[in-house]
Amino acid sequence: MQSFFIFRKTFFRLKKYLDKLPLLLIFLIAVAFSIKSFREPDLWWQIRTGEWILEHHEIPKQDIFSYTFAGKDWINVKWGSEVLFAIITKISGSEGVFIIQAIVSCLLVFFLIKIAKTKSTLSVNIALILTLIASEYRIIGRPEMFSHLLVAMFLLFHLQHRKESSNKLFWLIPLQILWTNLHEAYGTGIVITAIFLVGTWMEYFLSKKKILFKAKETPKAISILLPVQILSLVINPNGTKLLTRPFDILGQVYQNKFTSELYDFHAPEYWQWNVYLVIGILVVGAVGTFIYFKTLKTKSNRLKLFVEQFGLSYLILLVAFFYLAATAYRNIVFLVLIFFPFLVFGIESLLSKIPLLQKFRQQVAIGFSALLIGFYILVVSNKYYEWTDSRDRFGLEVLSTFNASGAADFILQNKIQGRCFSDYLTSSYLLWRLQPDFKTFIDLRDLDVFPADFFNTFFSATLFPDAFIQLDSTYHFDYVVLYRPNNRIHDYLCNGSNYKLAFIDPVAAVYVKKSSPTDSSIINFSPSKTIATSFPSSAVNKILNPFYSPFDYASVDYNLIAAAFSISVNRLNEAEQFALRSAANPKEEYKTKEMLGEIYYHKALMSPDENSRIKFLSAAQNYFQQSLSLKDNFPDAYLGLSVVLFEQKNYRAALEISEKCLSYDKANRKAYIIAGQCCSFFVNQNTNESPGYLDRAISYFAEADKLQTGTPFVLFNLGVLYFRKGDCARATPVLKQITEMPGVSEEQRTTAKNCLQKCSGL
Repeated sequence: MQSFFIFRKTFFRLKKYLDKLPLLLIFLIAVAFSIKSFREPDLWWQIRTGEWILEHHEIPKQDIFSYTFAGKDWINVKWGSEVLFAIITKISGSEGVFIIQAIVSCLLVFFLIKIAKTKSTLSVNIALILTLIASEYRIIGRPEMFSHLLVAMFLLFHLQHRKESSNKLFWLIPLQILWTNLHEAYGTGIVITAIFLVGTWMEYFLSKKKILFKAKETPKAISILLPVQILSLVINPNGTKLLTRPFDILGQVYQNKFTSELYDFHAPEYWQWNVYLVIGILVVGAVGTFIYFKTLKTKSNRLKLFVEQFGLSYLILLVAFFYLAATAYRNIVFLVLIFFPFLVFGIESLLSKIPLLQKFRQQVAIGFSALLIGFYILVVSNKYYEWTDSRDRFGLEVLSTFNASGAADFILQNKIQGRCFSDYLTSSYLLWRLQPDFKTFIDLRDLDVFPADFFNTFFSATLFPDAFIQLDSTYHFDYVVLYRPNNRIHDYLCNGSNYKLAFIDPVAAVYVKKSSPTDSSIINFSPSKTIATSFPSSAVNKILNPFYSPFDYASVDYNLIAAAFSISVNRLNEAEQFALRSAANPKEEYKTKEMLGEIYYHKALMSPDENSRIKFLSAAQNYFQQSLSLKDNFPDAYLGLSVVLFEQKNYRAALEISEKCLSYDKANRKAYIIAGQCCSFFVNQNTNESPGYLDRAISYFAEADKLQTGTPFVLFNLGVLYFRKGDCARATPVLKQITEMPGVSEEQRTTAKNCLQKCSGL
């Protein structure tokens, strides 16, 4: 009996803390979202910069890492973050950068809780978990994490000041100084204060005229804050240069379309699943708020109550950050954070319409906690990342399937030295691993160091042998390291150049110069190797998931990857051998079937006679259909089937299948090109349907050009289609490019010139 009373007493004590359990679990989920495998290539040059700063006790102001722009002015705003990254790397390995991310994520949750103006813990908790899920795609250990945190802190201080004026607002000055030395989005702090200044003065004048508001005090504090905050920007290693730097950074966003994270809402790659989640969050907040004010029993002006609740400043801020989110995919997180108070209010309004929630408050807390526990398990077991088709993986470790560690090992073991032509996706890791002697040709410091024209030069060299040869004659490369996928120059380097393929793995290929221009060696594909994880990082993994196990490299189908590379370098017989090995013991059978289809499609293109061509096309079609029977939403198989149908001149079916591919993968550039070609065929038929197909063809080729600008085939078709539509204003600049760029056939160049002459005669 005594034990029963002890149990009962303990139960009721625990019951008091039941409402706090969901919040504890949300903090735990924030940590779990932060503990990820290292895959971001930017982090390597940032760690290397931090190490250089610690070694030399100064902040670099000129380029010290490339041989192409050595000595050029470099305004490095992120130096503070880089030093932190270098320090944590010494303590717990490079993967330890994500421990900093976990700390920042917890602080972010803490300040979001402070922002919420409600006693309803359930509405706050729901808003928190939705915000974390919507932001997870940018919880990736990069310096922008500090901007996320500081946006929340700035919002909190301004909202608190609006509620109760105090000198606490001036804490924003040291926070602004900190921000200016951590991340390039520091100008956002100035924008937030400026908007609150404008909104506060508007409220003041409206109150004087007795419109909407009671009388308000003159907004002296915030009027003093903004100019002081702006002046504080000079407290950094680059001094006054950072006063105008935000305008340069904003200009870079519009110029830099070399990375998908900077695509705006017009681009298909912008529209990922998390964007639709954010739209859902906006709708929930807006609908809940509308219902609250709609059902409010009052004679007062509802607009007045709405503005008094949120403030004009906050409403202007929402509009500004909605625009910011539309300009770049990576900026969506800022809108989610700014929207948080609105979301909490909307959720609370909706929950208030369910009276049973209050009656069964504790049961709801238990149920919500159970859901959060289940969600946490999904994250740390990697099921969440599998279901969202993410490249991320729970656990502190550096994956050699994402980083050019194999290429770096090969270079070190073989003592390869000299100038390296490397792309920006591999160069950052090489810069860190091969320090201090390695210098980059181009890297992910992007437009901070390398002009946009140089990026275009680089892209031309990865597409056209002539452009690469010209660069080689200028810079005299000793070896080449290229990201394995998506570099067309592999074919030239592997088969017809004075370079030899010396190493290839899932991430990168290494080519070294040789004396003979021919080489018929068999491709020796190297599997990825495990990179050791530090003890502190391993301990964190086990604490968060006692059943955690490192990435299983044996699960990777290296034969399938080798087959894909062999196709890219036109070694179809070797590709077939690799694919058949994969088929003998497939990891994912639908991918193996698709690969076999791709191989036979390419064999059809290379066939010397029509009978062989028909036979290979039929085999390819059969394999693509088998792949789709195993996985009916596999865009690669739809793309393969569409190109086969196109080669079979079944243009209507090819168009239908390519559009099916695009329904699953809106950023599939090849599918846009096939769809554009099919529509162009129907344009040439000169039927009543032709004008409609003309517009569709232009639309498809335009989308393909957005995804990768400067491809001759796409630009040629786009220019000619604009001309056929009679739109010489758009046709002329495109066709002029065609007449001057490499990789264009004489026939295409002549056609472009003829179209230009006709346009000039109009």
